[in-house]
Amino acid sequence: MTLSKGASGQQVIRLQAGLQKAGFDLPQYGIDGKFGSETQSAVMKAQRRYSLPVTGEAGPTLLSKLGVSNAQINMKTDKKAMLTKAVLAGIAIGALIVIAKKMRNR
Repeated sequence: MTLSKGASGQQVIRLQAGLQKAGFDLPQYGIDGKFGSETQSAVMKAQRRYSLPVTGEAGPTLLSKLGVSNAQINMKTDKKAMLTKAVLAGIAIGALIVIAKKMRNR
């Protein structure tokens, strides 16, 4: 997969996070999920550092050097998992409250 100017979404967020972790700052927009001029400039700096062709596009080799996974995030699955965890946490807290009340009434 190759990311270039105009791309957006989770993969760009991962790229931007990888760039920042490697020391390539994104001072104006930060990690915003939009591959604009700032991200392109950081990609070109990274390409120079890693002796890659300076294209301004983040291809598999650069992504690998930055430790960026190619895996897509399934937002529906992630939201469902988060909701499940929240419900289970609520049940656990409720159970602790019931137990605490019973212990006080002894």
